[in-house]
Amino acid sequence: MTKERIEALRGFLKNRALASAVLLQPENLRYFSGFTGGEGVLVVTPNRVVLWTDLRYTEQAAQECGHTVQVVNHAGHPAAAAAATLAEDDIGAAAYEADYMPHTFFERLAETGECCFEGVSLQGIRAVKEPYEVEATRKAGCIAAAAFADLLAYIKPGVTERELAARLESNMLLAGSEEKAFDTIVASGRRSAMPHGTATDKAIAVGEFITFDFGAVCDGYHSDMTRTVVVGKADDEQKRFYNLVLEGQRLGIDAVRAGAVCSEVDGVVRRFFEKHEKAQYFTHALGHGTGLEIHEQPVLSPRSQSVLKKNMIVTVEPGLYIEGKYGVRIEDSLVVTAEGCEILTGASKELTELV
Repeated sequence: MTKERIEALRGFLKNRALASAVLLQPENLRYFSGFTGGEGVLVVTPNRVVLWTDLRYTEQAAQECGHTVQVVNHAGHPAAAAAATLAEDDIGAAAYEADYMPHTFFERLAETGECCFEGVSLQGIRAVKEPYEVEATRKAGCIAAAAFADLLAYIKPGVTERELAARLESNMLLAGSEEKAFDTIVASGRRSAMPHGTATDKAIAVGEFITFDFGAVCDGYHSDMTRTVVVGKADDEQKRFYNLVLEGQRLGIDAVRAGAVCSEVDGVVRRFFEKHEKAQYFTHALGHGTGLEIHEQPVLSPRSQSVLKKNMIVTVEPGLYIEGKYGVRIEDSLVVTAEGCEILTGASKELTELV
């Protein structure tokens, strides 16, 4: 697997007239070498692959990387070690991660003056998932769904958002998640109109919407799902509002398939909300890719002309948010198929009334 990924990276570089790459981002280190330690420098040249790390990780890295990658101790000088590798292989032009590499590291790397550098993004290489990546995401989704199901009995008036977030995260860890996928969102009442309303000490009250946005991690791969519930009985207005978001999500899921343009998938849902005079309350993109990071390519947004491909993983997460009143979001992670998509996050989406 590592060998194939390295060859794909070399092909990517060759198409940009680049000979090598210097990688620091932990997710890229893991993807291209197998190393999960997180701290190191991966140098890929036409002839070799070298992972420079320190004595805390050399034994672990040797076990994880196999024979494709040479593991070497950088002795406290990672930039100088990477530059030496490029010089030894007489590299004229090398890529670096434009959206990750610190400026100080880049300065030290470029001090030799023997190589020119170009910033690139490697998320496109990671966008189409291999079968094991899909399965890991599916397992993470199952862990998160089971954790949420266990949480429902504890959602009562008087309990705080922070308590619910802690219990949900604990449930996921006990069920096998490596960590929480991101800062868990628990937003109730008026705060449910905040798309990224992370948990506070606010107490839950009867009649409120509560939005939960959460995810688990399995083998490094992140799930992402959102469910919105009501404490007590929902009134007719809440039911109509919730069901509008639910229908929008169903339309978005139905639009996901290989060959679909991301902006068009987003547009299906946006036009639906416009028809019902609610588009002004839909304030973010329809979805995003997930993988070793919680936000990856592609992005289902009005501006994205990317085309969905088979085995990409994306979220579909429409939401409507009325400031000062309430909000509703419903989200699933999906794997793209030739005919449509498969949902990887299983949990009921009918309005749950906790009475």
